[in-house]
Order: sequence, then structure tokens, then C-alpha cells
Amino acid sequence: EIPQISSFPTSRIEDDQWKHTLERIIPSIVSIKFMTVRFFNLYKAGSSVATGFVVDHERGIILTNAHVVRPGPSIVTAVFSNYEETPLERLYRDPEHDFGFFKYDPSKLKFISPQTIRLAPEKARVGIQIKVVGNDAGEKLSILSGILARLDRPVPNYGTNKYNDYNTFYYQAASMTSGGSSGSPVLDIEGEAVALNAAGKTRAASSFFLPLERVVRALTFLQNGHPIPRGTLQVVFGFETFDEARRLGLREGTEAELRSKLPNSTG
Repeated sequence: EIPQISSFPTSRIEDDQWKHTLERIIPSIVSIKFMTVRFFNLYKAGSSVATGFVVDHERGIILTNAHVVRPGPSIVTAVFSNYEETPLERLYRDPEHDFGFFKYDPSKLKFISPQTIRLAPEKARVGIQIKVVGNDAGEKLSILSGILARLDRPVPNYGTNKYNDYNTFYYQAASMTSGGSSGSPVLDIEGEAVALNAAGKTRAASSFFLPLERVVRALTFLQNGHPIPRGTLQVVFGFETFDEARRLGLREGTEAELRSKLPNSTG
């Protein structure tokens, strides 16, 4: 079954480049099946699906969301594009931001050779065309298109007694992702991940992506065999525009200094 790809006005050369890029990276994207065997830390017992992708094929490291790498007892399996399955083990779950890593044994894969999808947070910018590739709506492989529209979207609020990220911005695009797309790579035309899909609106086309700077830092520590140092000020910061900050007492001189040092900042 060929996945439906949303169309944008692109040149024939770009279409061909996307085709070759997708053919190359799809073997490195997995469907994740997980079963939580008992209620633990906000997560109910039950089964569900998500997405992950290989960020280190030699060590067998898969990146996905923290709300997929659940803290309680669970059974997790990765399904590759050729339907080859392998068990997953929790490697790391970030205590604050919505990302985590699973580990698999590369020697257990007999008929597929996934490659590393490079993390490229520096390439994220407003206006670039992206594709979100993953297990959208439990369909194993869907390819959703979009254009990055915002890099300063407040974190999604999932409600009380649910997992919520904080102290970061999210990216936003109208990609129409739904359940099962959690953990999908947000890819540029060269097949590098510029963000990590995390959530979407149920009554709109908006999709929300986690920036990758902190993910790269954590992955580097794991690859070097070191624990990941984490800390907190026990504070949740809020973002306000400069106009709102002036109403709250921001001085004109302070605003001018901030705008000169951070010309692209909006607050």
C-alpha cells in the first residue's frame, strides 16, 4: 500500500530528491508497539503504538518521545519497514523534555540494515519544507508534508494529570499528524532530522515538534558511555512578548539592549 503524500508546488528535481531521500531513510524508521502492564506514574495499563528512528545504527539506539519510553513495567517491540521485529529496552527517558531512547541489538536484525539518521537542529528555520515519516494513525508508514511556520510555539498543554513538557519552545507546522506519529522524525530534503514530532491538534492541522539541541547533547553522552547530567532550578519559565513585558514593567533601555543582542527575538 503506497502512502499518500501531500503535494506542494515543487520542481521536478526536488520531487526526485525527496523520492531518493525517502527510499534511503525509511528502513531506519520503526513502528513501536508497547504494552504497559500496570498503572504507573500517570500511565494506564494497556497497549498502543508510536514511532521511533535510528540515531546510532552501530549501537542500536532509537530516538522517540518520553511519553513512549514509559517509566513503568512494559513490553516494547520495534517493527522495521520489512516487518522484521526486535525487542527494545529502555536506555534513557528525559525527566523534563519529551524525548527518550530505546536500545536494540543490531546483531538480531537479519534482513535489514538501517542507517543512522543524523540529528540536525541547526537546520530548523521558518519556511523549510519538511516531511513527517512514521506510524501515523497506526498505519505503520505514512508520509506527511508541511512547512515549518513557527519556531517559538509554547509547549502543548495536554491537561491535568498528564505528561506535559515545559521550559522550552516547540516548532509548529500544518502537517496533520495524529496518534501513532509520536516519535516520528521531522525530516528535511536531505533526510536529516530537524525536529522530533511530539503532538498535534485534534481539530486542526497543526503539529508540534520538539527541538533537538537537548537531544543531541543527551545522545552524545550516551555514545561516549557517560551518564547524562541533568539539573533543575525547580522553576517553570513563561514566555511573554516584548509588548506584554512592557505592560508588566520592562524598561525601555532593557528592551533595546535585548533586541540589539537578540535581533530575532520576539520577547
